[in-house]
Amino acid sequence: MENATKKHYKRYKPPFTWRTVTRKIFPVAVWSLLLIWTIVFLAQLLWGLVTSVKSDWGFYIDPIFFPKGKEMWQFSNYAVAFKNIRVQITNTETAGFFRMLVNSLLFTVGNAFLSVLTAALASYILAKYNRIRWVGALWAIVLITNYLPISSSTAANIKLLNDLGLFDSMLGNWLWSCGAFGAVFLMYYASWKGLSWGYAEAAFIDGAGHFRTMWQIMLPMTRTIFGVLFLMQFITLWNDYMTPLIYLPSFPTLSYGAWLLQYTTNYETADITVKIAGLLLIAFPVFVLFMCFKEKLMGSLTIGGLKG
Repeated sequence: MENATKKHYKRYKPPFTWRTVTRKIFPVAVWSLLLIWTIVFLAQLLWGLVTSVKSDWGFYIDPIFFPKGKEMWQFSNYAVAFKNIRVQITNTETAGFFRMLVNSLLFTVGNAFLSVLTAALASYILAKYNRIRWVGALWAIVLITNYLPISSSTAANIKLLNDLGLFDSMLGNWLWSCGAFGAVFLMYYASWKGLSWGYAEAAFIDGAGHFRTMWQIMLPMTRTIFGVLFLMQFITLWNDYMTPLIYLPSFPTLSYGAWLLQYTTNYETADITVKIAGLLLIAFPVFVLFMCFKEKLMGSLTIGGLKG
């Protein structure tokens, strides 16, 4: 009887449904698209690396593949780009690579950290204390400001910073980044909604207050989310040249230097190979940051500890 039952289940085939087909095709399609995107990205990166060490003549002879012949290689492109990445601040003052590197780090690290931190604190209140009436009203205001095209003009922001004495100040730019709302807020809000409130209730029983519970119990559990959002903000701000150009004219960044590099008429930097070498040189710090923290940032967020 047992053998007959096994044979029956072996011969049984589930009925054909489109849901079964899509469940099998969808993962294959998604992974195929990701593989194609990765190959295209790596091909572009490889082309940039190869082009950055070509001579100008070697690039025009063969703009795609590796240089042929020793005279076609020119590793000095990086040295030339490093020397010519400069920004004129005043008639007598210029900023070189290292000064712009320091400005970029101050601008990106400070703004990214404060924007993610304030978004984490604001989203925590709206996600965990939404039973309070004024919190619900604040949530409605947040949704309106995020999805409706309501924004202050650049001129108004500059006037406000001037009146407060914070224009062209790194500290003022850090304070200006503490907006708390936006895409980072919404992503952190979703992570707070998925975190059990049982941890906070256990802390309340042990005598912890609301602030201590948030700062020492709840916030450390989302450190992976915090790190991922910080990296996203860091990369976005690292590539932003307009904000420092408008609000920090005395603090030029590497992104602004890279923007100027493509329009320079200096004979040393007129070659495409030198310009690509300069762009890769400026992108190198972001690559180092990702390689240093990839294990923590790419790991999954695991939360446990509750006993049922």
